[in-house]
Amino acid sequence: MNLLWGAYRLATAGAGVIAPAARFAVSAPERALWPERLGQAGGSGPVDAWIHAASLGEAVAATAFADALERRAPGARLHFTATTTSGRTRLQARGPASLAPLDSPQAAGRFLARLKPRRLFLLETEIWPQWLLGARRAGIPAAAISARLSSRTLRRLAWLGRDLRQLVAGLEAVLCHGQEDRERWLALGARPERTVVTGNLKLDALPARAAYVGARRQALGLDRHRPVLVLGSLRPGEAGPLGVAWSTLKPGLRAEWQVVAVPRHPRTTEALRAEVAPLEEQGTREWKWEERIGVLTDYYTVADVAFVGGSLVPVGGHNPLEPAACGVPVVMGPHIHAQRESVLLLQRAGALECVEGAALSATLALLLSDPSERARRGDAARQAVDAMRGVADRAVEQLARWALWPAA
Repeated sequence: MNLLWGAYRLATAGAGVIAPAARFAVSAPERALWPERLGQAGGSGPVDAWIHAASLGEAVAATAFADALERRAPGARLHFTATTTSGRTRLQARGPASLAPLDSPQAAGRFLARLKPRRLFLLETEIWPQWLLGARRAGIPAAAISARLSSRTLRRLAWLGRDLRQLVAGLEAVLCHGQEDRERWLALGARPERTVVTGNLKLDALPARAAYVGARRQALGLDRHRPVLVLGSLRPGEAGPLGVAWSTLKPGLRAEWQVVAVPRHPRTTEALRAEVAPLEEQGTREWKWEERIGVLTDYYTVADVAFVGGSLVPVGGHNPLEPAACGVPVVMGPHIHAQRESVLLLQRAGALECVEGAALSATLALLLSDPSERARRGDAARQAVDAMRGVADRAVEQLARWALWPAA
């Protein structure tokens, strides 16, 4: 047995022992939900599928996937889990949902015994060994849906050796985002005959442009008549360069636009605002800062231009398809490795630019001053995304082909 694998198994078993007392170390909102972390989900089984989505973005994709499952099997009983409370809240609007159990044999065992799922569907990069071991012992087929795997994650997981490879080989299906993801999953041990590309599930859950843009802007606290630049999912270190780019625009052009800045994590808002504080005389004082969680999509539906963050700093970028689906031209920085396929799709369509420094200033100046160029890029963005939809139905069709759905 690989030493790291053995250490992981031992550590998670130990964590399962002390987990009941650990509720005193978490925040008050999560403390109330701590029984769910211990595997004590509400409701009872059997359920036809346990669908796990890590956070809010994956929760939106899980909804599209669940719709496709139910089209194939009306009346199917589904139970959702999420790692984050925001994801849990979103999923509860769709059906029974709870916080994901800890990856300990005790919590996983309680959850599986309580819900008795007939299938386990894990979205994106959710590889939890104790869950998979528990599912294997219970004879529950497991599959990775809309599966992603970065080169960094592959390197980290490879340290767990042959035991993890065997666990991954036991997955009954690995339905990947793209070809690069497929190659990485194969390197991790997935079976070639059960590993295929079906696409990014988030495409089916993407929004459309607001039907009544002016009224929707007003509802969001914006001027209904002025165009909107959205700075979405900002990370520390990004507001400053964007503020500099904004300050290079002609004052008359800046006065025409309204800017909404949405931090990726609300707790970083103060630091981000401090980055642009020296530029207040150049108009950053008028920027609207949005700290609520889960409203970025609403702003994209009324935007005219969008910058997508996590890309001016080496995070890898956040999802550019959300604004693109709303017919919004997209600007990003150079760090896009986490979104490479989506970025390439939009670049080929002429709907996205990756720029920094002086080029960032020039690109914003062009898009904010040229309505025809905005319209051209926005139409190209929307058409590129629309051509890729239908992922959920393709995924469920593949599951049905392998007799993995409907659940027996």
